[in-house]
Amino acid sequence: MNELSCIRAFVKVVEVGSFAEAARQSGTVKSVISKRVSQLEEHLELQLIQRSTRRLTITEGGAEFYERSTHLLAGLEEAKEAVSSVEWGLTGNFKVSCISSFSASYLAVDLCEFQREHPNLKVELQQHDRFCDPVQEGFDICVQPSGPARGSLEKVDLLSLRRLIVATPNYIEKNGKPLSPIDISSHRFAHNSHIAPDSMIRFNKKGQSIEVPITPDILTNTIWMMHAAVMQGEHMAMMPAFFIEKELVSGKLIPILPDFKIPSAQLCAFYKRSPFVPMKVRIFINFLKQKYGNIPSWERRIIEKRPELAFALGA
Repeated sequence: MNELSCIRAFVKVVEVGSFAEAARQSGTVKSVISKRVSQLEEHLELQLIQRSTRRLTITEGGAEFYERSTHLLAGLEEAKEAVSSVEWGLTGNFKVSCISSFSASYLAVDLCEFQREHPNLKVELQQHDRFCDPVQEGFDICVQPSGPARGSLEKVDLLSLRRLIVATPNYIEKNGKPLSPIDISSHRFAHNSHIAPDSMIRFNKKGQSIEVPITPDILTNTIWMMHAAVMQGEHMAMMPAFFIEKELVSGKLIPILPDFKIPSAQLCAFYKRSPFVPMKVRIFINFLKQKYGNIPSWERRIIEKRPELAFALGA
């Protein structure tokens, strides 16, 4: 019996709540994971997990052993990384999830650069337009809009995604340009129902805040459809500045009410809570923070060409 492999299998099963999912994330089959956990239970002479057709339940002794095992494995990984990274840089596999819009615009390129800096690291990137749980889905880190860091997750803020309401010149010519926040309630909107499910837009100016309801004609959880709806000249929408930089600079999109601020979305890194955060996760988070800074490159370029947007973008 390989005791360490059995302990790893047991910990993974507890974390994901399934022998089948633990096998998938470990790159093996369910029978192998089940056998390893059974061998561990026989070796310890202790039932760690109660199995049933509907669910798995960790026993009291299993919970105690799980806590000690996670500390053991974290210490082992820390020791391995301390030895390997000093001499050779980061090694092993690094699996990342990111929302599709930011991945396509920036993170895909940034991750390639990160891999060039650590050529012995094998990187994998998957795109999602939903909240991903790195523990349940087998990622080292998930880059996505802010949400609660519940249970076994930790969260680190990376940067603010400042947003603008925009429309095409054709839309404004046909429908008029709103002169105050309340005016937008009568306009046609494409809206992200995942980011702002309440269909309210909040405006801030000089410490005062106003909430304006909208009735969207188009609801979606993907920014690609919002962009398509706006560019056809039939709707306006609230979108992050990084995604519409070229259209703003070229004049293809016109900012609406730029003398007001709209609350930013927060882009965060989520990863497994542990006494020891893997070095590759820590280094990647620092890499991204240094890359973007307080005023990311796309905002600097927009403000350089469109200085009237400095207030709306928080500069």
